[in-house]
Amino acid sequence: MMQLRVPVALLGLLLPMMASCSSPAGRYQQATIQDRGGVPCFGVPDTRETRANAPLITGVSVMEVGTGGAPIWERDFLQSGSAEPPLPPGQCLPYGEGGPPAPALQSGKRYQVELWGRTPGTPGNKDEAQSRWFNGRFCMVDVAGKVVTKAGESECAASPRP
Repeated sequence: MMQLRVPVALLGLLLPMMASCSSPAGRYQQATIQDRGGVPCFGVPDTRETRANAPLITGVSVMEVGTGGAPIWERDFLQSGSAEPPLPPGQCLPYGEGGPPAPALQSGKRYQVELWGRTPGTPGNKDEAQSRWFNGRFCMVDVAGKVVTKAGESECAASPRP
């Protein structure tokens, strides 16, 4: 009987510690990707949290899928001395706006966007703020001679893979 109590006691101690090491719910979320005249525009999902407190975006980066993850365009609001913009659902940050010049995105290639930031927390209590990462994939597709943004892995399935 004593031999059984020790593993159960250890399990009782280890489970709460393991749970405290996991990411909080909602830290990683799907980014929204829209087409704005052939330019991708990146946003946050429409959730109860983002409607109540628009996340403050610290930065955004775009990478070509399969090339090692080096950004082809990145904007870091804190590094540039800009304020972190709040980004409520329905609004978006256009590719290439602000920051360094952005290279043209090519039709048929797959890209990934990452937006990172934080929840604002309660005014005066910055400890309540939590990190948020919004990720999504998209591709540029030629439709009737016009290049448009298509969001999601399934939309890009017909495009060539590296």
